[in-house]
Amino acid sequence: MNIHIEKDKLLASLKKRVHITQWITNYSKVDCVADLVSGLTLGLTIMPQSMAYASLANLPPHYGLYSSFMGGFVYTFFGSIKEVSIGPTSLMALLTLSYTKGLPIEFVILLCFLCGWVEFLMGIFKLGFLVDFISMPAISGFTTATSLTIILAQLKGLVGIRFSSDNIFHYAQKFYERSDNIKVNDLILGTCCIIILLIFSKFKDIKLKSPSATKALWLLSISRNALVVLVSSIIAFYFEHKYGESPFSLSGTVVSGIPTLALPKFSTQIGNDTVTFVGMVQKLGTGAIVLPVVAVLSNVAVAKAFSTGKPVDATQEMMTLGLCNILGSFVQSMPTCGAFTRSAVAHASGVHTPMTGVYVGTIILLALSFLTPYFYYVPKSSLSAVLISAVLFMIDYKIVPKLWKANKFELLVTVVTFIISLVFSVEQGLLVGVIINCIPLLKVWTRPQIEFSVKSLDKKRNYLLIKPELGLYYSASDFFNLRVQKMVSSIDYTVPLVIDFQHFFHVDYTSKETLKHLLTDLRSKNYNIIFLNISKSIAVTLEELIDQFCIRCCQSENEIFDELACTAVDIDDGAGTSLLRRMSKV
Repeated sequence: MNIHIEKDKLLASLKKRVHITQWITNYSKVDCVADLVSGLTLGLTIMPQSMAYASLANLPPHYGLYSSFMGGFVYTFFGSIKEVSIGPTSLMALLTLSYTKGLPIEFVILLCFLCGWVEFLMGIFKLGFLVDFISMPAISGFTTATSLTIILAQLKGLVGIRFSSDNIFHYAQKFYERSDNIKVNDLILGTCCIIILLIFSKFKDIKLKSPSATKALWLLSISRNALVVLVSSIIAFYFEHKYGESPFSLSGTVVSGIPTLALPKFSTQIGNDTVTFVGMVQKLGTGAIVLPVVAVLSNVAVAKAFSTGKPVDATQEMMTLGLCNILGSFVQSMPTCGAFTRSAVAHASGVHTPMTGVYVGTIILLALSFLTPYFYYVPKSSLSAVLISAVLFMIDYKIVPKLWKANKFELLVTVVTFIISLVFSVEQGLLVGVIINCIPLLKVWTRPQIEFSVKSLDKKRNYLLIKPELGLYYSASDFFNLRVQKMVSSIDYTVPLVIDFQHFFHVDYTSKETLKHLLTDLRSKNYNIIFLNISKSIAVTLEELIDQFCIRCCQSENEIFDELACTAVDIDDGAGTSLLRRMSKV
């Protein structure tokens, strides 16, 4: 019997984690056609995007394609949201660049591997709650600064100049110094591409009388990136073969073929020095922590946006993302996660199941096998235009007036996160934003509201109810002690004290010891003390104190009445009113 129970549990767990088993048996021809159409559309979208994201991370374009197919295959088996598309993103590319700048490509691949394991372990240990500490105002400042950073980074490609910079001030100086080297042809092509992309992005919202015409506009809208890159590449190809030279800066030779399946390298050469695995991890620094947290945040946010109101299994999503990056590192992928824009395309394309990831991955593999010679003619300015137009709408300026009216402290969080992210680095900005945003939480944990109220047993007998708002943790134990002592010292006669444990979910050692000192002092002054609404677990923790001070534990007001019926102090109505007045001043 036990063997059968364990087997059933194992099968249930397997079915929960290998998510494809929940829908593959009902997969129909209609689902297949819908996913195929969605996969083709998404493949045409991700192809130029991934090449642009690789350039943003200062990698050759083919590494963007390497990063675009494994996630689709893995997510098909383990993913729970059909719209989610795992691949390179502008945010991951920017963060990757910040931690691997000037380092060999092996560091990027190892970073992907380490990110995958951190994400997977976050899922195993159910650490998704950590993401909840990153508030929407902090995310807004972070994403806005990231978007502007990406736009600034791509302006160089848009005008055909190259340089490296450390911050926005250094960037402005370098850009000004190299302004004489601006290539007018690249600027004209890039500007035209941005205008066309922005116009085409509005086509999907146009509703015409003819359904076929509306559908055609929608197709033009969602395939705009591929169309712009294709047309600009054809123009570059024409000039290259007609006049022997293209007027635009081109992507150049793209390595052909599918990458070899292999473990990432755990040691590498930098000059004449051999860097071991430990040395590589040290050079990556906090990147192996920051990137996974940001990736999980982004991925769970995308999953929630397209879950149609259903609860999202954050643990499953983290584990799946971890597997995508671990296995992606075997094919030389950069760190990846879900992207809102690609998920929106999948949703608009009518995706039915995560099987669309297989079709996307297949398209990318076919492109790597047969189309890479033609990627040579892709103008760099058109790829920059794709990135700029993609992140332009991520600038969240609308949140400023809302926070100004609703909560100016959260507006401060947004502004500080934005400024530090823009001036220093996006990871530092996010970290500072989270720390500032935790200040109200720290205040609640260290200075909780404590309700003091006089309760009447009858017309002449009363007791003082002490009720902390959020329980008692070590950071608030001294505050609780002082508040109770101050309240009690304001009363010139002894009144029974009832401490309500309704909001107590945990009592740590520090709180227990502080409570012991408080009870000792109150007993020395002959106060009668009762614990109200104390749970079994808290009672076990405080068992020593309850026995030592002979404290009665009650679960209702009637029990308090019975306990104090013979011991409560008789005070007249005037004394009760006087007590209330004194309490209001404490």
